[in-house]
Amino acid sequence: VDKEYPAQYITIKNKRMVNPNPDDVKRISSERPAINNALNTWTEQPVEDLLFSLPVQGRLSSPFGLKRFFNKQPKNPHSGLDIAAPTGTTIAAPAPGMVINTGSYYYNGNTVFLDHGQGLVTGYFHMSKITVKAGQIVEQGTKLGEVGETGRVTGPHLHWNVYLNKTKVDPALFVSELSTPKAENAP
Repeated sequence: VDKEYPAQYITIKNKRMVNPNPDDVKRISSERPAINNALNTWTEQPVEDLLFSLPVQGRLSSPFGLKRFFNKQPKNPHSGLDIAAPTGTTIAAPAPGMVINTGSYYYNGNTVFLDHGQGLVTGYFHMSKITVKAGQIVEQGTKLGEVGETGRVTGPHLHWNVYLNKTKVDPALFVSELSTPKAENAP
């Protein structure tokens, strides 16, 4: 079934985050293998529960799937759920898993990827601080880091992605008390 997603228009002050220069493009290309390795993770570990808690408390500012325009230029659809919160707000694991990658990436900023088993991977972007390390086992509620505004952002928030066998899935589908919010123009 086709679904129609609304448009979201965002102004990014740092123009290089919309139109990267050649050095930025090299950096982005060099980061791609590490991100792909995280998304290609598949472990036998069974998923304990498909019902997740929200990783951070805050305002749901941008839902999954929005048609995105940065500085009036069409870009890729929004691939996750944005939760606006003050810088330094704790980000917690929404379900048990293992940290498979941490790093600082051009668009995503400070990032953590978790493996929940059976091809279910979650990503946490734009963090001000990362408090876990690759290989670490985490329980639901374990602190992963803190909300920030690193990478391509307009303000402090968590961008939360869910992937199933490398396919982006709406995180709201995994949180029972969550209804998909309407699009706003920040962050």
